[in-house]
Amino acid sequence: MEDNKKNVYVTVHKNFVRENIEYPDRKTGETKTFNSVTLPKGTVIDGVVVSYYQFTPLFVNPSRFKGENFRDIPLLADKEVWLKKDALDADGNPVLDEDGKQVKDIVKVMPAQLKEAINKGRETYLASLDDKAKDAREASANQDREARRAEPVAR
Repeated sequence: MEDNKKNVYVTVHKNFVRENIEYPDRKTGETKTFNSVTLPKGTVIDGVVVSYYQFTPLFVNPSRFKGENFRDIPLLADKEVWLKKDALDADGNPVLDEDGKQVKDIVKVMPAQLKEAINKGRETYLASLDDKAKDAREASANQDREARRAEPVAR
């Protein structure tokens, strides 16, 4: 039970996760890997929109509860997560600092906040899908009624 309090498990769809991205280590030259997670649209933490921000977790596991299309990301509960996104100017071009490096927008959050924000964003998204499906069913029923009225009466 103590182990569960040490970690917070964030679950996201596999489309938001890139696993085992290879890169050469600068010192040794050997090939290493890392993982990258992009936050889904509609993710808001403390009033700050963090949609499309990214972070690099150490581990990414297949989800134990949501199925094969989801990934569980264990994060240490007491260590903040740095969410990063490239800073862009009004025209959508990357902003560069005086050294010519790309400027990053960084938001630091606790894993529990991140989990809550992702879950709330997912609930909002699924509710919008329910509304769209309801509207589509109503439109289909209305079309069906209109088609029945428009049929000529056979004599």
